[in-house]
Amino acid sequence: MDIVNHNTDKTIDLDLDLKLQRMAFDDEPLGEGALGDRRAKTSLRMHYEAQVAVIQKQLGGLEDIRLGLGLSARKICQLLLIDPSAWTRWTKNGDQAPPHIWRALQWYLIIQDKIPGLTPQYFIGKDAGVLHAEAMRRVSEIESQFLSTNQDLVAKNQTLEVKVQVLENQVRANRVAAIMIGISALIMAVAFIKMVTS
Repeated sequence: MDIVNHNTDKTIDLDLDLKLQRMAFDDEPLGEGALGDRRAKTSLRMHYEAQVAVIQKQLGGLEDIRLGLGLSARKICQLLLIDPSAWTRWTKNGDQAPPHIWRALQWYLIIQDKIPGLTPQYFIGKDAGVLHAEAMRRVSEIESQFLSTNQDLVAKNQTLEVKVQVLENQVRANRVAAIMIGISALIMAVAFIKMVTS
């Protein structure tokens, strides 16, 4: 009987130790393990969580992003290279995706803004070579349009610079002519005054 009581006391002590240990850690489970795999928050983890909060504020929730992209749950999982069960778990638990998933979604949306013709099929399509060639063709078209527009603007700029130079020369010539006319008028006025007074 003493042995049983002794074991029970150890069990109670172990339970108390486990409770105290859990109190020292945060309440967010990060994975599954013997003790629920609760880890202390490091400054780096808190920094990542702050970045996730900013991204969530900018983009909305996971389902909002998925619907905004017009993707099914299966397609967004293929885009992010994750198992569909992970997506379901994250969305059911209040958008509790890891920070790298939020960053990947942010980058994807930025890329989509920069290259409007880029579709999710580029990343998840079966024939990536064809899609890559199409995207590169589109980039080449945009680049050639840009170069053509740039050349036109350079030519127009040079033409305007020549016109400005011609106008500046005309202004100088007109200024000299105005001075000469002013001096001639002054000389004539002085001569007229001398003639009238004499």
